[in-house]
Amino acid sequence: MNRLEVKLSKLPLILTVLLGLFFVPMGLGMLISGLMKGFEVVPLVIGSLLLVMFVVIVFLVRRGQVRSVKYFSEAGLWRNDGRSFEWAELNRVVNQVRTSAGGRKSIWRTEIQFKNGDTAWLIPAKISNYAEVSDFVRGLQCEHTEVVVGTL
Repeated sequence: MNRLEVKLSKLPLILTVLLGLFFVPMGLGMLISGLMKGFEVVPLVIGSLLLVMFVVIVFLVRRGQVRSVKYFSEAGLWRNDGRSFEWAELNRVVNQVRTSAGGRKSIWRTEIQFKNGDTAWLIPAKISNYAEVSDFVRGLQCEHTEVVVGTL
């Protein structure tokens, strides 16, 4: 194996930008409106909430992007933040699954955990070549576990 690229979708980034085009002007407009009307509480609170929600969404999207695997190689794996991890330090693979009301399971996120406590993520909904990537991860020589993290 030379190198297996993990092809991430740009959709979360695009949707975050589009959301920002709505939330930021609307939030700032509400803040300015609340201040111009003599410190009205309702527009100030709504504007603040819009801006805080957008910051939280940007943080979560960025966190998922940075911790995701960029590619696998014979030596180890590289994350999108530029950090690399060697296979010798591999501890285990944890599939975090959600269950539906009917008992059907779906993988929400796969964490590749290393002995030093660091992790690399694979988020199936964001990976276009997930079948190839999951086949590779299933073949890793380590403990494979499953954790239920919620219901759909």
